Amino acid sequence: MGLLAFSPACKRQGQDKEITNLQEKAAELDKMSQKANVAGADQSRKLKEAGVNDIRPNAETLQLTPEQKAALEERIKAEKNSSYQALLQEVLDKDKEIKELNEKISKLRAVLPKPDLAKENDSHYGMAMRFLKRKGVSEAKAKQLISRVLIMDKLAPGFEVYHFYNNGVYGTWVSQGKATITPTELQAEEKAKIEGERDSAQAEVTKKSEELTDLSAQKAKLIADIEALQGEKTKMIKEMEALNASNEAAKAKLNSLHYVVGERKALEKDGVIIVPIFAKDRAGSNWSDGVFTKAMDLRSQDTITITAGEVGLKKIGKISVVPGSIEKDKHYSLTISEDRATAVIKILVKDRFKNEKVVFAVTD
Repeated sequence: MGLLAFSPACKRQGQDKEITNLQEKAAELDKMSQKANVAGADQSRKLKEAGVNDIRPNAETLQLTPEQKAALEERIKAEKNSSYQALLQEVLDKDKEIKELNEKISKLRAVLPKPDLAKENDSHYGMAMRFLKRKGVSEAKAKQLISRVLIMDKLAPGFEVYHFYNNGVYGTWVSQGKATITPTELQAEEKAKIEGERDSAQAEVTKKSEELTDLSAQKAKLIADIEALQGEKTKMIKEMEALNASNEAAKAKLNSLHYVVGERKALEKDGVIIVPIFAKDRAGSNWSDGVFTKAMDLRSQDTITITAGEVGLKKIGKISVVPGSIEKDKHYSLTISEDRATAVIKILVKDRFKNEKVVFAVTD
C-alpha cells in the first residue's frame, strides 16, 4: 500500500484530475506488485514443500523460464504421489498468475513516469525538492507546493517515489517497490514507536506524581535527578564526540596511503625491506604498522614530495617502491628534479593505494 497526495496550486479541476489519475495508476501498480510478491513467495514455498531444489524462479520477475515450466510438467507426469503432483501443479498455476500480474504491471509502468528509487538516508522531502527544481520550479515555490502534500517522515531503501507535476500542480505517491516493508507498515511502526515512547513518558510522569508525598524531599530528589541527567548528557556528548572522532580516524585510515621514506640500505638494514639480487625489493621481517609513520589522505591529496636531504643523501638517483606489485606509470608517476634534490610522486590510481602500506626506498 502506498502514500497518495497532491498539491493544488490552483483550483482548476482538469489539472488535479490528471495527476489524480496517474496516482491511481501508481496505486494499482503497487497493488499488482504486492500480489506478485505474495504469489512468488507462495510459489517458492510450494517448490520447497515438493522437494524441488533445482528450480529457482527469476529473482526479478518471479517467473519460471519455459525450460523450468517444461521440466515441472514432466515431473507432474512422472510423479506417482498425487499430493506432490498437486503441489507442482499449484506452482505452475502460481507462475501463470505471476505472469498475468507482470503483464498488468508492465502496462501500468508504460503510462507512469519513472519513479525515484529511495536509498539509505533519502528523505521524501529532499526527493520532492530535487524533482521540482529539475522542473524549473523556484525553491520558494517548491517549498510551498511540498507543504501542501503528505510527505512521509521516513523512507525505507527500495521504496519507489513517484512525482507528478502539471501546470503548477504537484503530487507524489510512495509505493513499496523492492523494499521488504510497505509505506503503510513503516508509518505504523513509526507511529507505534512514538506512541510507545509517549506512553512510557506518561507512565513515568504518573509514577513520579504518585511519589510526591513530601514537596521538599521531592524537590531535592528532582534537583538530584536533573543533575544526574545533566551529567549523563555531558557524558553521552563526550562519548559521541569520541565515537565521531574514532569514526573519522577510521575513515581517514581506510582512505589513506601509509608510507615510509628512507635510504634503501638503511631500510634493508632495519629489516623493513629485502633487496634481492635478481628480483624486485619486497617486504622484510620488520614490515609492521609501527614503521609506517607517515600518511596521506587520498580523499584530498595525491602527491608526495621527497627530498634527498630527508634520507641523508645529496642527490636522488632512484626510488624503489615496495610492494613491487605497485607499478610505475600505471599506479603512480615519478618526477625527479634536474638537480636531483627532490622527487615528486603522483598517485594515478588512488584505489590501489587506499589503506596500503608502501615503502619509498631512495638510492643516490
